[in-house]
Amino acid sequence: MAIPNEVLQQVRDNPTEGGISVCRFALKTADSDRNYDGRWSEEDHGVLMEAAAIVLHLEEQSLISHLVATPDVDSGMEYVCGNLRKFLQDVQHELIGQTSASKLDSLKKQFAVTLTNGFGYEFTDGDLKRIQQLINELREMVSANTELDEGHKQRMLKRLEKMQSELHKKMSDISRFYELMGDAGVALGKLGEGAKPFVDRIKEIVDIGWKSQARAEQLQSDTENPMIGHEPESKLLD
Repeated sequence: MAIPNEVLQQVRDNPTEGGISVCRFALKTADSDRNYDGRWSEEDHGVLMEAAAIVLHLEEQSLISHLVATPDVDSGMEYVCGNLRKFLQDVQHELIGQTSASKLDSLKKQFAVTLTNGFGYEFTDGDLKRIQQLINELREMVSANTELDEGHKQRMLKRLEKMQSELHKKMSDISRFYELMGDAGVALGKLGEGAKPFVDRIKEIVDIGWKSQARAEQLQSDTENPMIGHEPESKLLD
């Protein structure tokens, strides 16, 4: 494989950001490796093909969306490499544009913590790693599910991606955590017992968010979240 494992891991963690990284890596590698006379090599062809295959797979799985036409690869190597390069450039530019709004919103929320009164919900490194893992598992489960309609799957995938892009050690707003509870309810209504894997993971994500909120609001460390089936016994610390 020409695409390194760390770039592939970015794809697993966040398909849109990972797709950008795949395009960027392949374009940089191929352009720097081109022969002195400007001709493409077999290595260039290989890395461009791999990158295009990843991008097209993500699109087929509804993990990313773009309006760039699939490149023609039924010709000589020079022609194909040129087409692949143009395809990856256009996809990269479109995906970067798609992330602008969410990045701006995320930056605003970060500065809301650092520039105002400093209040925020804090997560440990272990919390963040576990949330990332749970989101990745949910994304794979949603994509593979054949009972949920495509519209609902797309909404869930977008919500998971947006939540993942906003995760930080300290956050001014954790409403994204509680938005997932609606998805758990819809999955339960449509899938019945088959919804348990979805619900279990969403419940764990919400519970991590609740513990961060409880700490920030000075509740007792053992206070359970009344919104996910626990009795409301919350008490402020003395």
